[in-house]
Amino acid sequence: MTKERFKRGDRVRFELAGRSMAGSVKEDRGPIGIQGRRLYLIEFKSDAQSSSMIELPAELLSLAGGTAAAR
Repeated sequence: MTKERFKRGDRVRFELAGRSMAGSVKEDRGPIGIQGRRLYLIEFKSDAQSSSMIELPAELLSLAGGTAAAR
């Protein structure tokens, strides 16, 4: 299990359907996953006009550099 914690507004990268995606952390949901995995709510652009949200465990996320405010 990863010790890395992400904060609200952090830009993160993750894989979705074989594609590398980027999004921002909207909420730290805490250790509520299977075997206490820490889950995060991530907002990302699903296409040019809309955004989506997904809940992912910390071990599937990596920092993308910067915060959402830095965009």
